[in-house]
Amino acid sequence: MILDIFLSPRNYFLRLKETPFFVIPLIIILLFAAIQAYVANRYTDVSQIIKRMEERGAPPEQIERVEEFFKKPTRLIISLVSALIVTFIFLLIITLIFNFSLSLLGIEGNFKKTFAIVCGASLVSAFGSLVRSLIIILRRSPFVTTSLALISPKEKGLLFPFLSRFDFFIIWQMILVAFGLKIVFDIKGNKTYYLVFGIWLCWIVISTFLFRGPQRF
Repeated sequence: MILDIFLSPRNYFLRLKETPFFVIPLIIILLFAAIQAYVANRYTDVSQIIKRMEERGAPPEQIERVEEFFKKPTRLIISLVSALIVTFIFLLIITLIFNFSLSLLGIEGNFKKTFAIVCGASLVSAFGSLVRSLIIILRRSPFVTTSLALISPKEKGLLFPFLSRFDFFIIWQMILVAFGLKIVFDIKGNKTYYLVFGIWLCWIVISTFLFRGPQRF
């Protein structure tokens, strides 16, 4: 039962251990990602985006590219397709990373099982997408966050993008990934939590410097 990932994660992962399943969770994740992309696109104000980019000191060429993009009649389709592709690729990448990193714990990975774990845990992020979509509709603005960036006074500098990586739903998701690896691969102790959060914190530091924009996923 899909809701077990929220109500009884142990039962969810015990069933997954016997029969790795990911198709339905994957469809739900992609659907909710597309919904958030659609809602955000629907309430996007180009002038507001340009203003924020200027405040962050974005180069004129970048601002011009953004203006040109929003003039395209196909921008909604592009946004939806991009959301689906990026989400799917992201799931594959983190699956590869976590599956490969199991060798650090002396465990032989299994891509199908790890992908099923990641998809199951990512249902939490799908729920987060729904929550953010509702907030966007209520505020009539795509600039929403469910992260520690809520306590940041301004978007300038590295503090805002850094705090935006600590999304509450992503934290929940990482806890479930660690728990899922522990259950499915019979790993004792808290080693999976150290592994998952160690990798995640490394990603936060690297992505903060490479990608200055706030985390949206």
